[in-house]
Amino acid sequence: MKQVQLNQYGSPDVLKLVETNIPQPKTGEVVIKVEAIGVNYSDTLRRRNQYFQPTPLPYVLGSEAVGQIISIGEGVTEPFAIGATVLAMLPFGGGYAEYVLAIAQYCVPLPPNIDAKTATAIFVQGSTAQLMISQVAKDLKDKTVLVNASAGGVGSLLVQLAKLNGAKVIAASSSDEKLKVAKANGADATVNYSKENWSEKVKLATNEQGVDIAFEMVGGDVYNETIKSLAPGGHLIVYGCASGIQGQIHPEHFVDENISQSGFNLAFYITTKPQVWQAALGTVIGLIAQGKLKIETPKTFALKNVAEAHRQIEARQTTGKVVLIN
Repeated sequence: MKQVQLNQYGSPDVLKLVETNIPQPKTGEVVIKVEAIGVNYSDTLRRRNQYFQPTPLPYVLGSEAVGQIISIGEGVTEPFAIGATVLAMLPFGGGYAEYVLAIAQYCVPLPPNIDAKTATAIFVQGSTAQLMISQVAKDLKDKTVLVNASAGGVGSLLVQLAKLNGAKVIAASSSDEKLKVAKANGADATVNYSKENWSEKVKLATNEQGVDIAFEMVGGDVYNETIKSLAPGGHLIVYGCASGIQGQIHPEHFVDENISQSGFNLAFYITTKPQVWQAALGTVIGLIAQGKLKIETPKTFALKNVAEAHRQIEARQTTGKVVLIN
């Protein structure tokens, strides 16, 4: 089978397509013939070894895949039978391949009305957005919410889910084109965070009050301005640092304004609270089936063109989900 390996850190060109053996399942595992592979910004951070966890070498990127089960290990029971189509979460990587080895308890049967490419957007991005709302923010009704990277895979879903939960949403992105995507997803107001002092526009949109909750994953100056956008007593939820640059706000600012900050890591829920994660995933799938949540058509690349997929993500040339297909 073909597999994309990471044998050294660096630019997208370090990703190499190689031939290797199809894996064999052990107890509690399944082998999946992959149809679609989700590509996440965290993959580009791992490629550069800038992820919050060290990336061992050699490594195979890819934390999610969709496809058909072709073999099962001992102890694997229904609904994970041979021939079943599943979404597989791969907390230890391995997704950039034609066949992947997955732990059965980290798999979810794919509903028949959702195609494989769309499913990749639901798995990581969908459950991330829903869990941050249900488990971290908890109550958005009548709250004012700021969503950074609002045209991205997670951001586009956060905008929609926040509206469904009764919030007023201010969407922030790096270009006016991306803000049009957020507006189409229901954002009440938009702000371009490539402009200086953009937090002032957030304040204007909230009658100088600031936002109650902010979802942030960019880092650097965007993080700093996001802090300034919060109302006294506001809550900042951080789930990444795409710029690779840490914010510089002094801790005393949190004390002065009674602001709180929470972190979010999807892998924590998958590995320690799988039932909570699966319930969140089920909520997202249900909303899609009801037509209440829309998924932008994913941008696809052939597995052999994975380097170009990484280049476009890092150049901020994509919106929504990016998918590799076999």
